[in-house]
Amino acid sequence: MKKVLTLALLFGFSVSGYRARAEGYVLNMYHFNLQYVAGSDKAERMGVEKGLEPLLDIYLAHPDWKADFELQAEFISYLAGNYPAVLDKLRKLAKNGQAEIVSFHYSDQLILGFPALDQERSLQLVKEIFQEYDVPLSKVIFTQEAQFGEGVCKLGKKWGYQVAVMTPGPYNWFQDDPGYPYFSCRGFEVLKAEDPDIKPEKAVEYTDAQSGVKARGYFVGDGELVVTGGISPYFAGIFRPNRGRIKKIETDFKRYQEEGYRIATVGEYLEALHRNNVQPRPLKPILDAPWRPEDDAGVFTWMGNYVLPKENDYGIRTENWQARSWLLAAEKAGYPWERLKDIWKNQLDAEVTDSTGWFPFEVEIKYSQAKSRMVIDGVQKLCPACKPEEMKLELLPVSAKDFPVAAKVTGAESSELKFFQVKGRENLYALEARFTAGRDSKLAFPFTGPAIVYSPAMIEEELVRIPLNSIKHRQHYVGLTNGLIALDDDLWLVRDNKAGTVACGIDPAEKEIHFRVKGASGKEFFFRIYIFRGGEKEALAFANALNQTGE
Repeated sequence: MKKVLTLALLFGFSVSGYRARAEGYVLNMYHFNLQYVAGSDKAERMGVEKGLEPLLDIYLAHPDWKADFELQAEFISYLAGNYPAVLDKLRKLAKNGQAEIVSFHYSDQLILGFPALDQERSLQLVKEIFQEYDVPLSKVIFTQEAQFGEGVCKLGKKWGYQVAVMTPGPYNWFQDDPGYPYFSCRGFEVLKAEDPDIKPEKAVEYTDAQSGVKARGYFVGDGELVVTGGISPYFAGIFRPNRGRIKKIETDFKRYQEEGYRIATVGEYLEALHRNNVQPRPLKPILDAPWRPEDDAGVFTWMGNYVLPKENDYGIRTENWQARSWLLAAEKAGYPWERLKDIWKNQLDAEVTDSTGWFPFEVEIKYSQAKSRMVIDGVQKLCPACKPEEMKLELLPVSAKDFPVAAKVTGAESSELKFFQVKGRENLYALEARFTAGRDSKLAFPFTGPAIVYSPAMIEEELVRIPLNSIKHRQHYVGLTNGLIALDDDLWLVRDNKAGTVACGIDPAEKEIHFRVKGASGKEFFFRIYIFRGGEKEALAFANALNQTGE
């Protein structure tokens, strides 16, 4: 979440029935990222010494102030090995009830780009690390880049979490729904922030007329920016605590307390909603999305939009899928978790967002590439006989006119399409596309169905149907973690993720599904796409087997 300076977290609720006294809450969600500049030891140290520790000290000096601190579990391990005194401070705040330590992933992964299997391994590491270092794990979810989708709700419920905090983008991008922002998603509670760009001092107060419950937000975003006045670790020379900023925080919080607010945690506020018998509303249909989908219409920021010369979204994400296939081979060979979890740590590090998103530095690009190599090396050392599993499909050439859909490459310097039918499968075809990218290039297919039918990230075992008239008609990009999306009724596209991966674009206005790369002029790309005619059950089984999404 690198483009944010501050985001006001404003929860406006209509609550009733609790009249004993007015309740007011000021909420803060500090998102800290060990991989802010992935692969940079200096940035890691600065983030702790000049970002995290000074903020912890503010709260230690004011025992009646509370907040949520979100960190990947790997950050806890890093503190234990390098800054045990800082970890002691964090643990003290948590055990005193001053801080909720929020963590939903081991690494700051692109969770919307990979299957539930990877996230379950990540959550297992979260659980083990928090237990190992005796840090209470909050039941609140907040994610890297505020990534959100139905899969977060499903896995959150499965793993014992209670509520997810969602920034407004993933909801407002698809829905105009001004009601109070407290929802239920697959039986899991969700709180939605409001007014993302408002400054804390201009935050709107929401007060319920009947109960008097008030909610005011102060900060949600990159915790590294809080005490530095908005300076990030990318600017090492000027990244340091700003006394004026710290004084302002202290002054503001004291004023809020004088006005009757509690400087509180999300969990404490949620408890007030329960106590006042507030009922969540059903979450309306959405697609997977990060905190500001309006920037690049979804995960395209990390999976296809090239902004720096050495950026390599396609290469890194494809390597992620290829490396994990080696790791899955070791799992299938029967190697236990204890012998594989360090390799999984490397895999989850390789899946970090920052090596492909916003403005990836060369050190970040090399970080993911090195981690993927370490996965393969680790498996080969542990299990020399292990090899990635491949579906045995014989491809028989056919002409373009015999292919079931019209495919095209646009915006490329040059391109070649080859069409096939899978031997022995009259309802299964394949396309291999190679092209040299121009400024803005894509491989496109006609989308003529009445609904978007796909598997949200981390829910690969089922298909979700979202009628086009139930969401705003916007171009949007999803990770397509099992590769499957409907082109029309009983007509399916399945991307082979190990052969080539960028985001899947869904464009209802242009009636197309596409795989796009922007800003990658002169770079070479290859995709293998299958087209399947048949029912949902068969399409889902083929996609999940091809892309090895399950156990």
